[in-house]
Amino acid sequence: MRHFEHFPVGSTYELGATRLTSEDIIGYARVYDPMPFHLDPEAAARSPFGGLVASGWHTGAVVMGQFVRALLADSACQGSYGMDEVRFLKPVRPGDELRGRAAVEEAAPHPRRPDTGTVRFLLEAVDGHGQPVYRMRTRLLFARTAAGAVMREATATRP
Repeated sequence: MRHFEHFPVGSTYELGATRLTSEDIIGYARVYDPMPFHLDPEAAARSPFGGLVASGWHTGAVVMGQFVRALLADSACQGSYGMDEVRFLKPVRPGDELRGRAAVEEAAPHPRRPDTGTVRFLLEAVDGHGQPVYRMRTRLLFARTAAGAVMREATATRP
């Protein structure tokens, strides 16, 4: 299980790949983002996109799923402070394969909870051509290992 100490600044993690189909895009859009260019190939062809595109939120949900499966599901994650930045950089189209990556930008012990640390991640995704399509920054809380918490307290209490 990964704890706060397992996420040093500068670490990067490959999150895997997910290929989106027209059915995936339309199915997500029906429920969560029913814009015509996400739902209807004919309407999408007349849009500025010139064809069906995934909702940016769909792209973000795919990358979040990759992040959870690759890193968070087997971690001592205690939740998130939310997102500091979300960018939809390029339209995602049917057949595109999204490859996610996470990088640790900051990691620090929690200022009031010695058994917890915060980690700021940059999550990014590229399409099958290596073009950036999505970027998000988020800060998560993780339990610290018992040894890590004891070491930090011992260091902090030295004269």
